[in-house]
Amino acid sequence: MKQWKKRAAAALTAAFCLLAGCGMLGGAGEEARVDNVKVSDAYFGMAWYQSGVLDPVLDSTGINRLLSEALYEGLFEVTSNFTAENVLCADYTGDGTTFTFTLREDAVFWSGEPLTAADVVDSLQTAQFNEKSPYHNRLVEVATIEAVSDREVRIRLSSPNINFPRLLDIPIRRASGGSNAGFSAGTGPFRPTEEDRNWYLVPNENWHGGFLGSIRRITLVPLTHADAALSSFQTGDVSLLRAARIATNPPNIGGSVHTVQTEGAVLHYLGINYENSALAQTHVRQALSAALARQSLCDTQLQTFATPAVLPVNPQPDNTGISLSMAADTNLAQSLLRGGEPAADGQTAEDDTDDPDSGSDPEGDTGDPDEDTGGKDGSGETLSFTLLVNADNAFKVAAAEQIASSWNALKGVSVTVDRQPYETFVSRLQSGSFDMYYGETQLTADFDLRPLISSGGSLNYGGYANEQMSTAVAAARSGENVAALYERFAEELPFIPLAFERGQIIIRKGLIDHYTPAPYNAFAGLEHWTSTD
Repeated sequence: MKQWKKRAAAALTAAFCLLAGCGMLGGAGEEARVDNVKVSDAYFGMAWYQSGVLDPVLDSTGINRLLSEALYEGLFEVTSNFTAENVLCADYTGDGTTFTFTLREDAVFWSGEPLTAADVVDSLQTAQFNEKSPYHNRLVEVATIEAVSDREVRIRLSSPNINFPRLLDIPIRRASGGSNAGFSAGTGPFRPTEEDRNWYLVPNENWHGGFLGSIRRITLVPLTHADAALSSFQTGDVSLLRAARIATNPPNIGGSVHTVQTEGAVLHYLGINYENSALAQTHVRQALSAALARQSLCDTQLQTFATPAVLPVNPQPDNTGISLSMAADTNLAQSLLRGGEPAADGQTAEDDTDDPDSGSDPEGDTGDPDEDTGGKDGSGETLSFTLLVNADNAFKVAAAEQIASSWNALKGVSVTVDRQPYETFVSRLQSGSFDMYYGETQLTADFDLRPLISSGGSLNYGGYANEQMSTAVAAARSGENVAALYERFAEELPFIPLAFERGQIIIRKGLIDHYTPAPYNAFAGLEHWTSTD
């Protein structure tokens, strides 16, 4: 620890030198950044799965993914609003199909060697041509990646995607290969180093971001099993951990910890089998959606770790003219079940908004519509179906039960929750043996819906097909008319969105103040970190 205090003193000396115009990290002159943050002596440990691949483009282990966020950077970072923020990219131009990215001039690797377009091309092509890469699927529609100069990279797509930069937070490493302990060289705020046969992360003196926050030394905790990170956190060896809350086996972590939520693109939704003639009717799907108390669902069964959603995009878009109410509207649902056509404001011609007995109940209870105007599937029969759910996930089962309860409160509707073990659940989806199902999927940061709604889409288990919807998706991806896609989706409801699950990062309490991670970067904003220890 005394040795590290000497480093802290050296950092302060560097700050004074900077004030004197020595031109160290952060630049020179009046705009130079001053390292006046109090360096923390608190222990900070991170799990290191040594059996994993140390190339960040190929390593698919969650443990090392967290570690790589301290060591590597992408061309962009995805913000909490799911926009692309420049990191290694200084500027770019693009028409949706062809993009040219200009690299920042001050980006260098740990060794001080400059980042070049060739390094970016090598990293991206490694992901593009290797199916084992966790980033491979993001680049399947990339036609060519080429360096057009030392600082310019041009990427051509086989089909338009105006939001393609959101997919380029892929870590960039030096093309020439490894560094210490086999780590591929990076441009991130930390670099690995060995001292007395132990490995640490220390500040990257060449980092373009300037000085770091209070944490300047991270101990790497070697693990031989990928699932040992949780137990290492519980013993105090590991100080920071990313773990899903709405999971089959959620972590049970005690002690003095701080939990930070991050926005996500994991969509919870209700899938529909279009072989079911009743559910294939648009007004029936609209009615079932209107009856859902999404906010209540997130606050209860989803443990406040989800953001309610009417549209399959996060955050929900503003100024669309589409009702984004997260409370249940059972009167609207009941009217739609009678075949009422919704107007632009979400009401129907049959709705009697002046009726004192009518109204919306956020918990999904009905008003008091007449008995002879109950829910029908259009043929005069009671709407009866099952909702398939993965029985191994208690959170999803509870959510499915709450959803079914809301629907069963409608007159003329009968829903049964069908709980099945995960293997059976998947088999039933693949064979089409379901009416509706409670689904969950990790969408990409550009919120590509094609796997769910395109003919032959990998997640289109219900056989949905609609040419107008496909046209609207294509237009939105080209940047022509995004609002039209939202309007078409709200009208058609090929599946019913519920919520976007939030991520969870667990850290030792008091270790970091002003901790504001991004969805896919636990070290975002680290220059603002302070510590109370």
